[in-house]
Amino acid sequence: MRVVLATDDGVYLIRWLAGERAGTVLSRALEGRQVASLAGSTGALYAAIPEIGVLRSNDGGGSWDSLASLPSSAKPLSLAVLPSGDLLVGTEPAGLSRSSDSGSSWTEVAGFGRLSETETWSDYGNRAAHVQALAFDAHDAARLYAGVEIGGAYRSDDNGITWAGVNDGMYDDIHDIAIDPRDGTRLFAATGGGLYVSTDRGADWRPVAGELGEKYCTRLLVIAGSRAAGSSQTLFLVGTADGPPSTWGKSGSKAGGALWVSRDSGSTWSNQGSKGLKGGSPVTALATDPAHPATVLVGTAGGNLVHGHLMDDRWHRLLYGVGAINAILVV
Repeated sequence: MRVVLATDDGVYLIRWLAGERAGTVLSRALEGRQVASLAGSTGALYAAIPEIGVLRSNDGGGSWDSLASLPSSAKPLSLAVLPSGDLLVGTEPAGLSRSSDSGSSWTEVAGFGRLSETETWSDYGNRAAHVQALAFDAHDAARLYAGVEIGGAYRSDDNGITWAGVNDGMYDDIHDIAIDPRDGTRLFAATGGGLYVSTDRGADWRPVAGELGEKYCTRLLVIAGSRAAGSSQTLFLVGTADGPPSTWGKSGSKAGGALWVSRDSGSTWSNQGSKGLKGGSPVTALATDPAHPATVLVGTAGGNLVHGHLMDDRWHRLLYGVGAINAILVV
């Protein structure tokens, strides 16, 4: 398995083979730069660096080239490669830009930008409201979602031309959005006020039952049930903390980070505590191995990369001492 990590100290290319006690760093790039997110398409990887822009790698993450500047000098934070092959970038201040030529040029998504005239988006500290999460519906390629921190969830039903708020009943501090791969009407959102679920494409939201519906949720991973995953039902992994990043302390040592797992399509949840997190550092990135869907990778604010299997609760650390891990991509 080869893994690319986006961290607060650049990009790491990691190799790990089943049976090995630890991962091996094959190469590093962009040292000293905060890399906020990653996305991949056939033959290319993309990285969002707030202070530089969007970069592309054609060699699996070993080297990176700058792409065209985004409109309005916005800072890129979130990335998605859409089913059409277009790139979608969420920015700070909250906005979207799109490229249909692999990043050689960008067009601001005007329909999303106009939301700022009617929606309530809140700045906090030294941060402007920003697009933290992007998702698309595998059942309908024209349906896209964006989550604004702090500002709520938004949906487009026409491939990003027009957008509307889908916020009724939800906490508006959005950190992650995921669509149930078996049911495109069912959405989950990891927020600063708990994990929320919608069964009507975001028209109405409610917190999930129990403690997880009130926790500060950092990241969310949804895996389709399959024979390879070891379950016929949808699997979930959620990271939580006791409060926002301003309370986490150095390397997240005071965050009270924990992992929550559901093996029954989100009906019940098991608190794994800080298992594998080494000191309770909060989860800041989640990914799955496409070849082994129930195998997951967890990145933390403390720079730990943890490997686990959702069906047997085995967790072990592959790597430590890198910068805070913001995104993970299996290549």
